[in-house]
Amino acid sequence: MRKISVKSFFRINLKQMMFAILMGSLALTVRNLGLYFIVYYPYRIDPRWVFSLLGACWTGPIGGLMCGFLAAMKYPFPLRDLACIPVHFIIGLTSWLLIWHNRKCLYACFLWPILGVPSYWLASLVVMPAEATILLVQFLAFIGISTGSLAFAVGLAVEKRAKYLLSLLGTY
Repeated sequence: MRKISVKSFFRINLKQMMFAILMGSLALTVRNLGLYFIVYYPYRIDPRWVFSLLGACWTGPIGGLMCGFLAAMKYPFPLRDLACIPVHFIIGLTSWLLIWHNRKCLYACFLWPILGVPSYWLASLVVMPAEATILLVQFLAFIGISTGSLAFAVGLAVEKRAKYLLSLLGTY
């Protein structure tokens, strides 16, 4: 195990902050351009999660908060999407713990379906109680598993090709 203090989990350097803002901004741009595939209205498979999940994995909990906040911003459904902010924080924290134990930080992407499905279902229950049925959980699970797997695959490809660039972030 590496010697990392608890304080270092909640620190972010300038390069990590800039990378988190870049990944969150890409997620915000993809969302506002309307690049998605509708599974069950208003739920969609959205490529923005690839950017925000990778940003959270590679920049830690503070970067996860920034990526999650930027990925959540869009009208008319900001209330339901604000549920992703704490989930991104937990994914960033888990990725830092995985790095601390010399494991691959991208395994934290698989927390997305585990934490994202209940948080989105509860947010839907609050915002639109008539649409938050048990059937909705199946659609959310499909979306969560597919986007988490896609983010993991893209992250593996990037880590294989651009290990030097990621070392500049201080995650390796």
